[in-house]
Amino acid sequence: MRRLHPQSPPVSRLTEVPAGLLETVTWSERKADLYAVDQYFREAVWTFGDITERMLGIALCMLKSEATAGRRLRPALRILREAGFHPVDAVRFRHDRMTIREVWRYQFNIASRERIEAMDVILPSTETVALVLRDEHWRPGAVPAAVRLNALKGPADPAQREPEHLRHQLGVVSGLFNFTHISDEPADVLRELAVICDEPRRELIRRRILDDHDARPDALEIFQELEDRHPEHDFDLEASWRRLAAADGPLAAEGGRRPGLREMLDLTHRTSLDDPHRWDLLTVVTHLLTAMNVEGVTPTVPNVTQAWRPRRLDGVAS
Repeated sequence: MRRLHPQSPPVSRLTEVPAGLLETVTWSERKADLYAVDQYFREAVWTFGDITERMLGIALCMLKSEATAGRRLRPALRILREAGFHPVDAVRFRHDRMTIREVWRYQFNIASRERIEAMDVILPSTETVALVLRDEHWRPGAVPAAVRLNALKGPADPAQREPEHLRHQLGVVSGLFNFTHISDEPADVLRELAVICDEPRRELIRRRILDDHDARPDALEIFQELEDRHPEHDFDLEASWRRLAAADGPLAAEGGRRPGLREMLDLTHRTSLDDPHRWDLLTVVTHLLTAMNVEGVTPTVPNVTQAWRPRRLDGVAS
């Protein structure tokens, strides 16, 4: 039995989460050990642990704040449905410092300080819409829905994207204006639902999954409310600089000088969420941010999308 530390008890002594459940929802032994004692994952197991097989057919796609500003909410839902992902629930929430760090807890060890600070000012700018998706193509023994959707997302490198990839179809602007966060595999779907939802909301999600609820009208209503509240933005760098220079504020007095990333982050921190030029500031920040990750550091848990097929699903059609 594996141990988290040479002097610690076996993982099985530290958690009540069954080893068989962990083996079902992640291929990674490292992730299984960490998630077994992760409180959010434990709470998710309390809610969904007895329908684990059903959860293999569920994916989670968070439409982030820039999806509202950039009017990608409806296109994203359309693309997902065309790919066979049907929304059974839509969870509306606003990211804060805690949820940002908890959703990306096992990836943030490689993130640069500036990237984390940029996420802190971008993600809370509007509410996020988390779509709980049933994969209409999923069958027992097939690639889990979360893994299939993660593969459809496409590579971070634009040169490697294909027309069928979600990032290509949405017209991703930059590394941080990518419109979606997609859970890597079933273990992440479970854990992230517990990060963003308390127990009553998770129980509602459970009922809607079991009832195969049609959440498309719910999602469209949320989209309309968000679009009515938040003006559209073009994410155009030069246009953003011009608007900032012409507006009343610190940059208007700079005489055309364009501050660097540090100054722009500080200015954004001092700008209210409803400021009409907030997305101009955020657009500039995303373009000034070049160091996304810390060199020489690897994520706490490995990437899983490519690993499911060779490790778990050889010979199984998806």
